[in-house]
Amino acid sequence: MAGSRTLPVDALTHLETLIRTQQPAKAAWAPVTDYTDEGRRRIEGKNPALILEHLTQDGDEVLDFGCGPAQHLVRLLKEADEDRTVTVFGYDPQIPASKRFIAYDSTYELVICREVLEHLTLKELVRTARKLCALSTRYVYVTTRFAKSPAHLLSVDESDDLDPTHITMVTQDFLRLLFVLEGFTRRADLEAKMDWMKKGRCLVYERV
Repeated sequence: MAGSRTLPVDALTHLETLIRTQQPAKAAWAPVTDYTDEGRRRIEGKNPALILEHLTQDGDEVLDFGCGPAQHLVRLLKEADEDRTVTVFGYDPQIPASKRFIAYDSTYELVICREVLEHLTLKELVRTARKLCALSTRYVYVTTRFAKSPAHLLSVDESDDLDPTHITMVTQDFLRLLFVLEGFTRRADLEAKMDWMKKGRCLVYERV
């Protein structure tokens, strides 16, 4: 077709093979940064206040999807919300009791998923993006690691120099496409407000 562009054949072959054969990380997850309460408070910095200011309204319910066993962000959001204007829940596979928060009919005005997707296989990443959207009635807020020097839309890095359990770093456009396909639209204005450290890794999508 005139004007059409195609991906390299080897890119499609590699992606197909990766989806079919990729396995979870061999090593169990372990913190690679300071995971103490004070360490997380320092690393989070403005994040809890910015989440409450820009992504929530009074009466909202918020879900931190993949909150980690210590639920640090859940705790910090509750601390920052002195007037208890929102209700915050945490879900993590390592916390069996938290599974009720992702039941088939559960919904939240804001679903947060930070530093989670890179730990999943590509197949799991796609399924999780769909689940995040199903859980949200308004916003999905994501941070993750992306392919470092992508050659095309389907580029995937399977490791990085930070964490041995980082096994899937897709391109930012690929991840954005997944949210658009689920009926969400990008909120670049909110991304700019959330990305106070200018890392270019904050995605905010709103249900249309």
